Amino acid sequence: MNAETFKKYNLFIFYYVLLFSLIPIVTRNVLPYDMLENLYWGKEWQLGYSKHPPLFAWISFAFYKVCFSIPESLYILTQLNLLLGLYFVFQITQLIYKDTEKSYAAVFIFMSSACAVFGNEKFNATTILMSLLPAMFYFFLRMIKFRKKTDAVLLGIFSALALVSKYFSPLFMGCMGLFLLINKESRSILKTSLPYIAVIIFLIGISWHLYWIYENNFITIRYALAKSTLAEKNYLSAFHFLTIQFLFFASSFIAAAYALSSSDKSLLAIFRNAGFFEIKKTYSMEEQFIIFITLVPTIILVLISIFTGMRIGSFWGANMMMLLGIFLVVINKKTINLERLYDFTKYIALIFGIILFSKLSFGHISESANPTYIIDYREVSRQIEKDWNTLFFDKKIENIVADKATTALHIYLKDSPSFYDTRNLDTRDLFSKISLGCKNTVVTFVYKKNDELLKKFHDFYENDILFEKSIDIKKDLVLHYAFLKNR
Repeated sequence: MNAETFKKYNLFIFYYVLLFSLIPIVTRNVLPYDMLENLYWGKEWQLGYSKHPPLFAWISFAFYKVCFSIPESLYILTQLNLLLGLYFVFQITQLIYKDTEKSYAAVFIFMSSACAVFGNEKFNATTILMSLLPAMFYFFLRMIKFRKKTDAVLLGIFSALALVSKYFSPLFMGCMGLFLLINKESRSILKTSLPYIAVIIFLIGISWHLYWIYENNFITIRYALAKSTLAEKNYLSAFHFLTIQFLFFASSFIAAAYALSSSDKSLLAIFRNAGFFEIKKTYSMEEQFIIFITLVPTIILVLISIFTGMRIGSFWGANMMMLLGIFLVVINKKTINLERLYDFTKYIALIFGIILFSKLSFGHISESANPTYIIDYREVSRQIEKDWNTLFFDKKIENIVADKATTALHIYLKDSPSFYDTRNLDTRDLFSKISLGCKNTVVTFVYKKNDELLKKFHDFYENDILFEKSIDIKKDLVLHYAFLKNR
């Protein structure tokens, strides 16, 4: 590959990342709720949170602060995370083939998937694994191939980082261990110190979080179980999951088929000539691992769900097929027409970009839009600060209590108050647990003019309200905010 072609492909990847960073920036007026959670968890710098382990929240808040507290910077973080994952996809392919064209092909095949766009709209506990899992697989393969302690240490580090990002990651670690046991060529490494070094580094790396889990009565484990194994049985969950996976990755198969086929560009000819069924009889250890780690975790997850009724989250698979591009390169003998693949990826990325732009724009301007997406949070924040400073010019807003629609105010208020979420409170006594004992508290929520929410609020805080105001935001929807006495 000449320098000009190399530059062209790298520029395309840069433009791809830039495009999907800019689309949500220009179409959304507020971050998705998952990313708002990242920030209000991250600012507390705790060793764990009620739903998830802490790494993705720490990274989100640190990046947000580095980017001058601009909330929209997290869309850039989302794409940088994908870019890091693609880097390791490239490096894994290089490790196997030492072939730059095949490495770019593996990257482009994944970039042509709907998952890379619609499964990666936000940075959260699921999408962070789009970078950490390929990194973990890369150092696993290096450890087996080169037998170096450095790779064992890095495998332990990235495995620890994956676990303190999402508890889904041990599925892949278990599959890596299973591969060591059943693969004859790699099994010999069990007689060396390397895998045990990796395990020791991993356990040291997660020890602080394990202590936090124990001290907090296994709250995150209980949440994970409640969302999956302890949730209402759903024996169709596995099929729904597989349907989402098909929608996510069908275009990757088309892209690979198009790049591997003959000059006939009809759809039937593309699949007929692609060579998907001309599977090799023998594979190297590295190729066997790619096939194994691409297929086995999904098979295990689906079988568990079918037999137990365990719920599988629709988007759990967003990080499971990061090596799909390598997999499709591995199972085919034919020479890849990289230019055809490059052209296909450009066009499909443009189509996905138009769809995403339309989806986010329509969701923002439609009459049925969620109030979360139509509130001008910067303007509301300035109004709250103006009223607050009139009454308490020498005090900071230390706490904000908000419903889902007004959560974003915690990142737009200059005092960056601690956040308390009302969503899980008992509706019989909606405000009974709000910030008792907290100082300098603002309460915000959205209500319909004909419901009882405002009355419930007044009933509970009858003697505590120092100031309150309502702002009409849409037809019968009103945003209400109030300043409370210190309790």
